[in-house]
Amino acid sequence: MNDSDVSDDLDQRIVAALQINPRAGVAELGRILGDHERTVARRIQRLLSTGTIRCTADYDPLYSGRGHSVHLRLRTAMGCLETIPQRLAKLPGVLNVAAVSGGAGLWCHLLVEGRPRLPSLPLEEVPGLPETTVLSSHITLRSFRTEAEWHAPVLAEEEEKRLRASLVQPLPGPAPRHDLTPTDRRVADALTRNARISLTDLGRDLGFSTATAGRRVASLLERRVLRLRTVADPAFLGRPVEARVRLKVHPAGIEVVGTALSRCPEVSFCAAVTGCHSILADVCVEDETSLYRFVVDTIGALPHILDCDTEILTRVSGPGSAAPDAP
Repeated sequence: MNDSDVSDDLDQRIVAALQINPRAGVAELGRILGDHERTVARRIQRLLSTGTIRCTADYDPLYSGRGHSVHLRLRTAMGCLETIPQRLAKLPGVLNVAAVSGGAGLWCHLLVEGRPRLPSLPLEEVPGLPETTVLSSHITLRSFRTEAEWHAPVLAEEEEKRLRASLVQPLPGPAPRHDLTPTDRRVADALTRNARISLTDLGRDLGFSTATAGRRVASLLERRVLRLRTVADPAFLGRPVEARVRLKVHPAGIEVVGTALSRCPEVSFCAAVTGCHSILADVCVEDETSLYRFVVDTIGALPHILDCDTEILTRVSGPGSAAPDAP
């Protein structure tokens, strides 16, 4: 079977599958998606080499001890919006940066080591970026859904179930915060560069046996220190409209609202945070009409919501990385 014989939605199905299981093998993907292994391998190689997707890993702030998850709402000087996001994305700890449509506003998600420092500096200049000021800051208190847990809703329920079957499962019960060893960091860094690296290559690069490499990777995932993630532009997945929704929620309803939003296929991120808005959520939909319907029909039907603020996001970016050499 040639790639030209397959409809374009195969790319979307492959990306969605890798969002669920970034380390799924091409043979496994071929069986689950119903396509030839070589076709899947070619598609993945092209998606990776062109930068359409990036398979990486994120530290979980709660379990890794790497810092605190903070969302900053920023304002830039007029005329600087083209360069500031790229400069921000290169700063240590920055996970992603998004511009707000129709103004000089930005959102920046970062990990702050130790007790959060930047959030204590509202209306002061961000270090190294004199054109930027912090309007508000929001420390994550409870994560309902991370970007690593979202996938495009294009697969059948049975396909999703089979993809999840080979995932390393977290250990049951609450995991204690773990102090990373130097070896943990080396393994985590390798997975951050390329989450699809084979255990053989990982062991060779770090001086382990393949079996030891497998145990090291499984340990980080079981203890929830790392979250594997396939990064893809939602527009490529048929959802070009991205929005950040800020919700004021009565304290009695924060858990209910956050849990409900985390189950919505449109929601790629949702967290309870500090600040005057108690919940932040990111939404990916097909068009503005779909966003309107989500706000009215989904958010409007939830209890305890006192206020809702919605902003269209543009030019979402994160730290760059080289494309891996192999699928």
